[in-house]
Amino acid sequence: MIALFLILPFPAHSEPYKIATWNIEHFRDSNNEGPNPRTDDDFAFLAKYVRRMNADIIALQETEGPAAARRIFDPETYWFFFSRRNDERLTGFAVRNGIEVKQHPDLTGLNIGGNNRHGTDISVKMNGRWVRMLSIHLQPGCWGDPLNTDKEACRILSAQLPVLESWIDGRAAEGVPFTVLGDLNRRFDNNPGDTFWPEIDDSVPANADLYRVTENRTDQCWGSRYPNFIDHIVLDLISSRWVVQGSFTHLVYDEGVEFQKKLSDHCPVIVIVDPELGG
Repeated sequence: MIALFLILPFPAHSEPYKIATWNIEHFRDSNNEGPNPRTDDDFAFLAKYVRRMNADIIALQETEGPAAARRIFDPETYWFFFSRRNDERLTGFAVRNGIEVKQHPDLTGLNIGGNNRHGTDISVKMNGRWVRMLSIHLQPGCWGDPLNTDKEACRILSAQLPVLESWIDGRAAEGVPFTVLGDLNRRFDNNPGDTFWPEIDDSVPANADLYRVTENRTDQCWGSRYPNFIDHIVLDLISSRWVVQGSFTHLVYDEGVEFQKKLSDHCPVIVIVDPELGG
């Protein structure tokens, strides 16, 4: 399959880069649709947080596609890249104009049994160097249980694990800087029996020595109802050296919990990377 290659006709982006991941929970492109029906006012609420985030590259989950993204992201500021799966809850990216982008074929192997989401796979040029990025939304329901239980959600997540590991190892073997962003639906902290994270963070190949920006942090979304993160930004050994110290942000909402269905049950996770820092 041939990758889609787009060179955006805008002035070059200046470093550093603010990257984020955001699951916008049943985010449809029309008013009053889906499990979380939204009005114009609700779209305006979400757009307020897009402006506050002011990120350069945002990995999206549970978003119907470019038409939905344009409801809250300024289409004069961002271009959109989404999974080609026929579904209303897609993974994808919003990327600021001026950043060169290649879109690769979807990571379809994550779609276990035909009922799970594809990964959206892109490359972006940072500081003259291509960086691979993968937006994913893995199987929910096995947030902390052992992967080898008989629970259906854990069986599916366990089947997705080698697909993700293969993608990570492939990029690491190439020596390509990479980042995995999204809703992994897995709590790694305070889960001493977890085998998921050690499997992907095994330093084989060497660049698969991973850094998770959420490590040992508390999820503040909606009053820390669920204090252990399931939304993560994971960087390889090369790009982990680019993380700007103190730049981690968890963008929580001003509104009360009664607005959760209008906004999202997930809050954006953000970090700044600067390729000038090394690697």
